Amino acid sequence: MLKRVLTGVIGIPLVILIMILGNPLLQIMGCIVALIGVYEFYDVIKKQYHPIDWIGYGVTIIFFLNHRGIMEHFALFISLVIMGLLIFMVYTYPKYNIVDLALTLFAPLYVGLLISFVILLREAEYGQFFVWLIFISAWGSDTCAYFTGSLIGKHKLAPVLSPKKTVEGAIGGAVGAGLLAVVYTYIYTLFAIPYMRENMLLIVGIVVVSAILSQFGDLAASAIKRTLGVKDFGYIFPGHGGVLDRFDSILFVAPFIVIALQFISEFKMIA
Repeated sequence: MLKRVLTGVIGIPLVILIMILGNPLLQIMGCIVALIGVYEFYDVIKKQYHPIDWIGYGVTIIFFLNHRGIMEHFALFISLVIMGLLIFMVYTYPKYNIVDLALTLFAPLYVGLLISFVILLREAEYGQFFVWLIFISAWGSDTCAYFTGSLIGKHKLAPVLSPKKTVEGAIGGAVGAGLLAVVYTYIYTLFAIPYMRENMLLIVGIVVVSAILSQFGDLAASAIKRTLGVKDFGYIFPGHGGVLDRFDSILFVAPFIVIALQFISEFKMIA
């Protein structure tokens, strides 16, 4: 428990600083975090499969070097990557097979692509406000779920994947995240963009749905770990595990919030 607290004491101020300063620091740190996450994924599957790690790292870096351009031409980019992987398989078969190729591509998509949505949101108009909804939905709901589940949790949410998670905890996490969103929006709008308070209900609704999705992000990562027979993806964060153990919920939350906010008339992506 002490390790978890110390990691939080050091990590939270660092995240706050990076989000405030934005790019290029955010872009660099986001790329580093994603590369570590991709490495963790490849590391745990190498006992059973043979991912072509240098290709995965290259695709991940490209996501962060030109993430806006990649988003605009995603189908073309992925098509080229898939064709390149298949050509590589032809020349290296049977050393690498189709499963190896699929896992090679899955890692940068699962980690690199989804994390890059944090940068996309931070760069958006009012991004300094909206980007914190990601962390409220993911980490805020996780904290609320933990305490709610510890106090009143009785019914198992997913006993096979995560025996400690409860339905009560999940509900408490979503409600708690919604309340945190109210407090955050109220305080933020005292100092900047006061008219954003008019969208309070919509913002809270997005956060509550995001908090629910964050549970699926966590459980999806648990399913992957159980399939591979590992407890944690890594150990870079003492008491928390690896990058994927700490950011699994953010991988689900960040893309959803970006998509949801695109339907808000006050939200306009920077051209």
